[in-house]
Amino acid sequence: MTVSTFLDLALIALITVTFWSAPALARPTLPFGVRVPGRRAAEPAIVRARHRYTRGVALLGALTYAVVGAVSLGFGRELPPALVLPILAACCCGLGYQAHRAVAAAKRDGDWYAGTRQAVATDTSLRTDPVRPQWILLAPAVALLVLTAGIGVWRYGALPPTLPTPNDLVVDAGRRGTTTFAAAFATVIAQLVLVLLIGLLAVALPRARPELDAARPAGSAAQYRAYLGGVLRLLFVSACGVTASLLVISLQVWEILPATVAVTVVGYLPLAAATVAWAVFAVRAGDAGHRLPAGETDDESPRVQRDDDRHWYAAGMIYLNRRDPAVLVHRRAGAVWTLNLGHPVSWAVLAAIALVAALAGFGVIELPTRG
Repeated sequence: MTVSTFLDLALIALITVTFWSAPALARPTLPFGVRVPGRRAAEPAIVRARHRYTRGVALLGALTYAVVGAVSLGFGRELPPALVLPILAACCCGLGYQAHRAVAAAKRDGDWYAGTRQAVATDTSLRTDPVRPQWILLAPAVALLVLTAGIGVWRYGALPPTLPTPNDLVVDAGRRGTTTFAAAFATVIAQLVLVLLIGLLAVALPRARPELDAARPAGSAAQYRAYLGGVLRLLFVSACGVTASLLVISLQVWEILPATVAVTVVGYLPLAAATVAWAVFAVRAGDAGHRLPAGETDDESPRVQRDDDRHWYAAGMIYLNRRDPAVLVHRRAGAVWTLNLGHPVSWAVLAAIALVAALAGFGVIELPTRG
C-alpha cells in the first residue's frame, strides 16, 4: 500500500467519522438543521431520523473503505480521491437531507410550536466588551511564512529546469513539471493566502451575530463567548500547523529534503495535530458551544427561541434574511459561519470571488495549481 493510498483511506475514515458524529454534536434544539422547542428535542421522530442517518453513514464509509482498499490491494491501482471523497461526502449529505425532511415533516404535522412563547435574545456586552483575538498566537505562522519565503529566494537561482510536483498530499519525485516562479513559490503563496484569510476571519468572527438561546439567554451568552475564544485560538494554531506542513513540502519541491515517506509523514504531523485539536474541541464544545459550562447562570426562561426555519435552506446550510443586518451568521451545523445572502455585502463578496475565478479561467491572472 502506497503512502497516497494510506492517506486516502485516512481521509475516508475522517469524513465518515465527521458525518457520523454530526447529530451528537448538534444543538438539541437544531436536529438536522430544524429548529424545535427544547421540550421536543427527544421526540421519537427525531430519534428515528438520527438512527437511520448514523447507520447509513457507517455503511457508506465501510463500503467506500472496502472498495478503495480492494482496488489498491487487489489490482494495484488507486482510485482518484478527487472522485471518491466528493461522492462519499455527497452521499452523506443526501442522508442528512433525508433526515432533515423527516424531522421538518414531523414538526409541521405535530405543530410543535403550538402554545409556545417565541423570542430572541441579545447580549450587548459582546459589542462593548468583544472577544478579542490573541494575535500573538498568529506570530509562529507569520514566522514560518517568512522563513519559507527566505529559503525560496535563496534557492530559486539554483533550481533545476524541472521540479517534483505535489500529488495530492504527497510530493512525487517522479512527477516533475517545468520550473517557473509560480510553480516554485506555489507553497509560499498558499502560506500567504492562508495567513491573510485567518487574519480576516479573526477580525470578522467576533463581529458576527452571536448564537444565543432565548430559553437560556445568560447561559448561552457565556457559552458562546467561551466558544468564540476557543475557535479564534484554534484558527491561529491551525495556521501554524498548515504553514509548517507547507514548509516541509516546499523543501521537498526545492529538493532540499528528499521526497521520502519519512519526510512526508513528518511534514504532515503539524497538520494532523491541528486536525486532532479541532476534533477534541468540537466534541468538548459542541455546535456553537452548547456543551461548554455556562458558569453559575441559572436563567431558564418560559420563552423558546423563535422559529426561523423559513430563512434557512439546504438543511440549514444557507441563510437568507433581508431583514437581518448581520453579514455573518453561525451555520446550524458545525463550527462554521456562513454569509447572509439577504445582505448586499454578501453578494459583493461572492461577486469578487467569481471575478477572480473568471479572470483565472481566462488566463488573465495565474493562480497556484496542483501538479
